[in-house]
Amino acid sequence: MATARAHEPVLLDPKGPVITAIACTVGAVLFLGAGGAFVYATVRTAADFGETSGGWVWAGAGLALTAAFIACVGLTTALSARAERRATLQLAALGVDATALVLAVASAPPTNDDYHQVRLLMRISGPGFEPFECGNEVPKYRFGGATQGTVLPARVNPVTRAFTIERPPAPPAPGAGGA
Repeated sequence: MATARAHEPVLLDPKGPVITAIACTVGAVLFLGAGGAFVYATVRTAADFGETSGGWVWAGAGLALTAAFIACVGLTTALSARAERRATLQLAALGVDATALVLAVASAPPTNDDYHQVRLLMRISGPGFEPFECGNEVPKYRFGGATQGTVLPARVNPVTRAFTIERPPAPPAPGAGGA
């Protein structure tokens, strides 16, 4: 008898329609352009296989493989952007408000863009799903103020366990009490 296994929790970075359209366009251009180059290099290499020296065959094969790789990157970019947008829309439609309790904060290596990050270990709980724990690396400029015990607002899709978290509330300004 098979048992239903819960999805792994995924911290989602919501994507808007404009970002998705740009990513899909870039992916389609890469896929179509490199796909055409792959076909051309493959046909040209096959046609000239016996007529020219072995140098063009190796160059043609290298060009074809490079073009095939770039076409795969383009296709992956477009499909990934669509999947992220679909998950964002599902979260907006099916998501429930929840809380994320920060259990631990640790430093994390910077991103490829040299953005500093922190690693948050969180317990996510709310109505309609079993509480779960997960650790994620998040930008330090957004979540650097989170400490152990901080409660962050979250939104969770109970079916897929995809979720978003919001930055911690700002501390009250000093002297805001009207002295």
